[in-house]
Parts: sequence; C-alpha cells; structure tokens
Amino acid sequence: MHASSGTAAAQSDEQLFERIVALEERVSELEADRERHREELHAVARENHELRSSHERLEERVDDTEADQNELQSELERAEASRGHIIEDIVDVEEQLADVEMPVESDNGNNAETSQQHTDMAPIERISVMDTDETGIDVTPSIERAVSIFEHWGEWSDKTPKGRVLKDDLKTLLRTATGEGLAWRQVYRAAEALEELSKGRIEFIDHSRHGKMLIESLSARSGDCRSSSAATS
Repeated sequence: MHASSGTAAAQSDEQLFERIVALEERVSELEADRERHREELHAVARENHELRSSHERLEERVDDTEADQNELQSELERAEASRGHIIEDIVDVEEQLADVEMPVESDNGNNAETSQQHTDMAPIERISVMDTDETGIDVTPSIERAVSIFEHWGEWSDKTPKGRVLKDDLKTLLRTATGEGLAWRQVYRAAEALEELSKGRIEFIDHSRHGKMLIESLSARSGDCRSSSAATS
C-alpha cells in the first residue's frame, strides 16, 4: 500500500515539474513576443518621426518656392517699371536730338549738310558720333551702356549666314568695357535701350534654345538705317 502511494506521489511530482517547465517555456515565448512588439513599436515610431521630418522639409521647400516666386514677381515688376523709364529716356533723347538738328542758316551750307547727315542716322549712331556738348543730351547710364555695346558690336558679335549675333558673355564684355560691376538687369536694360535707339536694327530677343541675345539680321543691315564703322566692322 505504501509502495503504491509512493509511486503516485512520484508521478504527481513529475507531472508538476513538466508543467513548470512548460510554463517557463511559455513565459520565455511571451517575453520574446513582447520584445518583438517593442522593436516593432520603435520602428514605427522612427518611421513616423522620419515622415514628420520629411513633411516639415517639404513645407519649408514650399515656403522657399513661394518666397522665390514672390521675389521673381517683384523683380519682373521692377524690370517692367525700369523698361518704362528707359523708353521715356529714349523719347527725351529723340526730342533733344530733334531740337539740336533744327536747320541753321549758313553761307557755305556746311551746318545744314551736317544736320542732314545726323538726321539720316539712327539715334544710337547720332549719340555715338556727336559730342555730348553738341547734343545737349542728358544721357542715362543705360543709354551709355547701349552706346558701348553699339561701338563694340563688330568686335563682340559673331557673323552668321543670317546676320550678326551676340549671345555669350555680354555682361562680362560690358563690365570690362565700362569698368562697372553690373547686374544682369542693368545689362538687359542696356540691350533694350540699344534695340530702341537702333530703331530695331539690333534686336534684343529671348530665344527658346539660346536664351537672351542681340541679333542684327542681314535685312536690317541693308535697310534704310546707316551703318557706322563701329557697328559693322
């Protein structure tokens, strides 16, 4: 009887031990699962932080783009206003030239002949060859730079089958010739003034492939506008 009881107790202890081992294994599995879940939560948190940072950077880029756009719009408005001032300056120059070229009576007719020669020239040519004291013109800086481009036209521009073209290094060339530290907007104003004062013989265009450039077509060179030696050499 005692032997049977001992055997039963031993079996009970063995079963209890096996349950304990199984529970310990289960605890280990649960701890491993909990660790994996913790790592997954950390990964999600990192990803969320990265997404939030990326979103903030995108918002900053949008703000920078809007600021750049506003600055470009302001620059365009200033350029348009400046172009208006250039046209006004050109009108004033032409009016002053017209006053200077009024016929003057002379016994030998030399003054009348000189006046006729100046009348046949484009305004940019007249400003180039006439002394400021003789013209009485208050030439603006943009017009002075336009005259500089005109006087170096043959040297700076390239000859092509369709005429002459100046598309590269205009700012560098003009800065070297004038000794000024020029911004592009000042160079563009000078180019616009040259187009106006040459009566369109030298055009300032924005080419789809080559960008902004000055061109003098063959038809313009052979038109009514007289060519100065500086512009056609």
